Amino acid sequence: MNELRARHPVMTAIESGRALLMDGAMGTELYAKGTFINKCFEELNLTSPALVVEVHLAYLRAGADIISTNSWGGNRFKLSGHNLHDKVREINHKAAEIARNAIKAAGRDGIFVAGSVGPLGVRIEPWGPTSFDEARHAFAEQIQALVSGGIDLISLETFSDISELQQAVLAAREVAPGIPVIAQIAINPDGKSLMGTPLEWAMKKLDEWEVDVVGLNCSVGPQPMMTALPKIRATTNRPLCVQPNAGMPKLVEGRTFYMSTPEYFAEFTKGFLQSGVNIIGGCCGTTPDHIRAMGNAFRHHAAMALNERTGQKGADSGASRIEFAGTRDENTPHSGVAPVPAVEKSAWARKIAAGQRVCSVELLPPAGVKTGKIMEQSKKLKAAGIDAINIPDGPRASARMSAILTAVMIEKRAGIETVLHYTCRDRNLLGMQSDMLGAHAIGLRNMLLVTGDPPKMGTYPNATGVFDIDAIGLTNMVSRLNRGLDLGGRPIGEPTALSVGVGVNPAHRDFEYEMKRFRYKVEAGAEWCITQPVFESAALFRFLDYIDKHKIRIPVIAGVWPLLSLRNAIFMKNEVPGVVIPDGIIRRMEKPQDPEDAKKTGVEIAREMVEELGSNIQGLQLSAPFGRIDLALAIVSP
Repeated sequence: MNELRARHPVMTAIESGRALLMDGAMGTELYAKGTFINKCFEELNLTSPALVVEVHLAYLRAGADIISTNSWGGNRFKLSGHNLHDKVREINHKAAEIARNAIKAAGRDGIFVAGSVGPLGVRIEPWGPTSFDEARHAFAEQIQALVSGGIDLISLETFSDISELQQAVLAAREVAPGIPVIAQIAINPDGKSLMGTPLEWAMKKLDEWEVDVVGLNCSVGPQPMMTALPKIRATTNRPLCVQPNAGMPKLVEGRTFYMSTPEYFAEFTKGFLQSGVNIIGGCCGTTPDHIRAMGNAFRHHAAMALNERTGQKGADSGASRIEFAGTRDENTPHSGVAPVPAVEKSAWARKIAAGQRVCSVELLPPAGVKTGKIMEQSKKLKAAGIDAINIPDGPRASARMSAILTAVMIEKRAGIETVLHYTCRDRNLLGMQSDMLGAHAIGLRNMLLVTGDPPKMGTYPNATGVFDIDAIGLTNMVSRLNRGLDLGGRPIGEPTALSVGVGVNPAHRDFEYEMKRFRYKVEAGAEWCITQPVFESAALFRFLDYIDKHKIRIPVIAGVWPLLSLRNAIFMKNEVPGVVIPDGIIRRMEKPQDPEDAKKTGVEIAREMVEELGSNIQGLQLSAPFGRIDLALAIVSP
């Protein structure tokens, strides 16, 4: 990289370790605003500039650090199809100018404008029909116009022909030697370019051409791009950019839909950031809602990095680090009172504190108003010697009877303790504090504090997820209440006596990230933990070895799920977040010839897991799929 580009603000920001959030799709938004698909979107720079500004402003308000010009198809070959080949300079100059005006209108500083340049749309060969020289000249014509309009960097997007991309790079170096270039390739799900070029070879060429930032965009969703990252890193150490589509498009009644939700993108954004990607945005199908959700992931990642630099613990996200002290009186003591000892909180907490084995069974709250079945099941489980009933809180973002009220009724009518799952999804900070105080007052004591599945995963995808804090922040809050302090740090009188449990996923695809979050939960006040359903003992033993090595003294209760059928196993493997089922288990579930044999095999697998774990864990959380408590009890019966 030459010295001029190295000192460019974009490269300086990347060099400093700052990740940059790019915008999403321009065409998707223009189409959504009524622009017909057969119209030249780039012409809108001249005919409807206010519409283009509106799209830019939406992405700026969503938090984008980089906005891309409406110029992807602004070369003379593509414009000639609309009889606009003589307006290349005018259209591209205006595209950059519109982006600049949008930034001024938004009143945001430090925003960069990327000049979007796509393929020419013609076949390029050394001797025609379009030669390399002609291609390079067309790219230079477009890029020069973008530069004159005021772009900060050049974004070469959606290239599948590496030789064509080389001509675009050469043109950029020729007309704008001081401006950084992002060069992005479109890949198939198998990781090769759309023309079949191996990704490693393509990235090696980009490295040789000294492109400033390399990356992938369009054609596939986040997962294939995440899978491709190790191949890129094995070839080049240059900064990385990814802009996935919102999944693969689906045709529904003649209309094209992109199915990946903003929440899904946010999860992969965390993974991209952890993998060291420097610029992250979206391509086809992504909207300002996707960018906003990704921006939240950026803030969480930045807060975690700040915690690590400053030595702060107990939070791993911006939401988790909310300062509750905003309303505290200066004379209020900060330390609170001594917490209630675990042995005095509940029978569940007392057994855990004494090192005794505990066992709970998970029962879903009713989907309607009838409670007879869950009460009958709870009584049977108590008679069988089960310690507690686990009550999920809107699992998979479904609408069911209040988990708190279900737990109260079970404890009062069935006479068995509950472990109440409590999520951050549906309540703000004030509501969470109110619920915790109310739960204690009515006699509930055992809490499993979880972040919760986003609404987009459930039956009401348009519902609003609150997520003021995540499970780490919630653990902090309940720990304060257990010391007699409210959100503002003011005394509440008698402290709550809530036994605090948290979730952990030993089979998480990013084990170090999950362990970092888990350590924060423990430091925030977690007293015990329950794992995701475990189908591979090696994953749990790795987790146990980790906490032992790092001297994390916390009782571990293993989640165990008896599979019902091959279909159930495949669903769990592919559709339930955080659950990992090895291929060997799937193959075992393929063998049974009838439903009853399948259930027996599922129970056998679960029993083997329990036997293998032995005394290394302090308890079990048994799932009862579809309310089949007989299967849960069969796991632990003699």
